[in-house]
Amino acid sequence: MIYVIVFENLLGFFYKISFFLPSNILKMLYFSMVYPKILYAIEIYANTYQIFLHDLMILNNRVLRILQKSNRLTHTQELYYSFNTLPIDKLHKLRLLQHAHALINNSPQLPSLFLNNTIFNNEVHDHNIRSKADFHRAGYHTSIGSKSTTNSCSILWNSLPKHLKNIPSEFIFKKEIMKFLRHDSS
Repeated sequence: MIYVIVFENLLGFFYKISFFLPSNILKMLYFSMVYPKILYAIEIYANTYQIFLHDLMILNNRVLRILQKSNRLTHTQELYYSFNTLPIDKLHKLRLLQHAHALINNSPQLPSLFLNNTIFNNEVHDHNIRSKADFHRAGYHTSIGSKSTTNSCSILWNSLPKHLKNIPSEFIFKKEIMKFLRHDSS
């Protein structure tokens, strides 16, 4: 993966400058040089098995340790918490849930293609069901279909607690989902 090569090249650079720059500047460097590369198309590339993301996650942890001047024994949760971010697998979930939130709330930022192809349970069932506002999940016969972004997005949204689904504001939703994912063990 190209990201692994990019991060490996940045490790030495970050290690050298970490001795000379204050922590707030190092944090800004992380969010300007590393974080955007992780977020770019994360909805697509992170929708795979965890084993394929392992090297990238390890390198991201190493970058965070270097920039925060932490030792190897520092728990990774502390590293992410101090930079107010999430590990790659949870960032993937965050982005999918933000997309689902935008679909549910008919965000004007989404192209009509997304809004027109979204099916909810109340559109499929004639009777009133508890999960009528959830996404309708189609059956998939292959592992590729079951790992599709649409299916992953539906599974994540449908499994959220109701109080999180009812948040109308995108900003508050992101903040609450980050808290939720930070404490989620899956």
